[in-house]
Amino acid sequence: MHAEEKSLRQLLGGQTQYVVPLFQRPYSWERGEWLTLWNDILETYLYDPPSGHFLGSIVAKSLESTPGGATRFVVIDGQQRLTTLSILIAALRDKLSEADPKDRERLDDLCLINRYESGEQRYKILPTQTDRDSFFGIIGNTASTDSGVEQPLVRRAYDFFLNSITRSTNDDGDPIEPRDLEPLILDKLEFVSIALGDTDNEHRIFESLNAKGAPLTQADLMRNYFLMRVPLDQQSDLYEEVWLPMQEMLGQKHLVDFFRYQHMSSGQFVRQGDIYQVWRRNLEHLDSQGVADKLRELAGYARFYKRLIDPENEPDTILREQLERLNRWGSQTMYPFALWLYEGADGRGVDRTSLAKVLQFIESYLVRRLFCDIETAGLNRFFMELTQQIPPGDIVQATRQALSQPTLRRRWPNDEEFAKGLLTYPLYEGSRAEQRRLVIETFETDRQHKEPAELHGLTVEHIMPQQLTDEWREVLGENADATHKNLVHTLGNLTLTGYNSELSNKPFREKRVNFADSNVVMNREIAEEASWGPEQIRSRTEHLARRAIEIWPGPLPPEVAS
Repeated sequence: MHAEEKSLRQLLGGQTQYVVPLFQRPYSWERGEWLTLWNDILETYLYDPPSGHFLGSIVAKSLESTPGGATRFVVIDGQQRLTTLSILIAALRDKLSEADPKDRERLDDLCLINRYESGEQRYKILPTQTDRDSFFGIIGNTASTDSGVEQPLVRRAYDFFLNSITRSTNDDGDPIEPRDLEPLILDKLEFVSIALGDTDNEHRIFESLNAKGAPLTQADLMRNYFLMRVPLDQQSDLYEEVWLPMQEMLGQKHLVDFFRYQHMSSGQFVRQGDIYQVWRRNLEHLDSQGVADKLRELAGYARFYKRLIDPENEPDTILREQLERLNRWGSQTMYPFALWLYEGADGRGVDRTSLAKVLQFIESYLVRRLFCDIETAGLNRFFMELTQQIPPGDIVQATRQALSQPTLRRRWPNDEEFAKGLLTYPLYEGSRAEQRRLVIETFETDRQHKEPAELHGLTVEHIMPQQLTDEWREVLGENADATHKNLVHTLGNLTLTGYNSELSNKPFREKRVNFADSNVVMNREIAEEASWGPEQIRSRTEHLARRAIEIWPGPLPPEVAS
């Protein structure tokens, strides 16, 4: 068994083929894994770390090759990464070849095709039989693009990466040049390549690699490091009095996240897989007493983090409600900044009311960016760096001013942009379920009723249904399909109800009866309409947009922000 570090260029260079054997599962990565990989690539692009980005190990065993033919390997572990990266390279190749057709042949020769081989040996990656047709179609640029057919995962991965390459921007909001991605992907994505010898049993090794035994987590490594740095007679007390209560309070996953966000609250980025390494470097200059003191300090900060992830632990009512709203939104990217605020609140003279107001600005920032369809890539870095950009003084005003800076990537949409986005953005399709519920609930709760309706358990309902019936087509008129497509998922066509399945695609005259009897005020207002079509949807959207501008305030004017 021989191991060495290799880049993707080195792995795929020359006349080489990696064969995925039958005992491996078919390609199974989905959008979550694609997005994680792409975000890692973007972070590497933005931060340009000297060491590149480590993607794990590739375990392979050499196969017999014909004289003069490609060097062939059977892949024991790492086939999902290899397949995905080949798909990514194919997407980059096709994007580059739009400007220069020679890039297709060049990248084919570098990473995708063994030029002098024929048949299946022509491909540098040979997936399992299930995936070969789809994979060959992408590499050969002959894959089906029929939108009416459910595309296989391999093809969906290609579409994801091609779209990501096309849409991604740098810190200034300018499109990333695809040509700049090539050396990053080929030379800065690194692996440990483990080559098995003739006497190594690849089936046994595969079973061992995929066994159910749990490897040490980042939290395990952190715990071991802290305890090993203090004298033996102090380890038990430090574990039982400091580490264990912190671990039980947060749980294993949140404990790892806490160490990541706490480090980032200092303005320095750390990738999920590098948490232990970074903290070890942070602590290595301390003596044993310093390490113990640092762990006690972190345990105190962990109580603040517990309030972020579980707001019921926050005693202040207003601040607790604001934290609950941000958690529903899914705004973990702001945790480094929120931790920084919490940890230094007393020293900065920040009372809980001011802290809640700062978080309200962050909610407005996130809501407005959603409706203006601004991508979220880079928010981790933005909120991390924000901790270093708030001067002493009025932290509420200072935060709003920092958020209002007119850089494209951090842009906080103004009232005009927000209003336009509210009118056209497909909220139902373009947001997570809890995000759209929060937005629509806010329009109801913002009325400050003396007897507000109980909204728990209600779901988002399309007034004009997602599936048109003949009666609805008649209401929409000659261009029914186009009108429906443009309006069905917009804010003005959405409400909350407990009768979603019963209402379904019924005509408005029947839905109207239900709405008129609803405890939700916005539904009773909808019931006042005699009919429901484009005019009513647009009118309601405009009305809600005016209210939204007041609910989610925007940035300071440019002359004040600068």
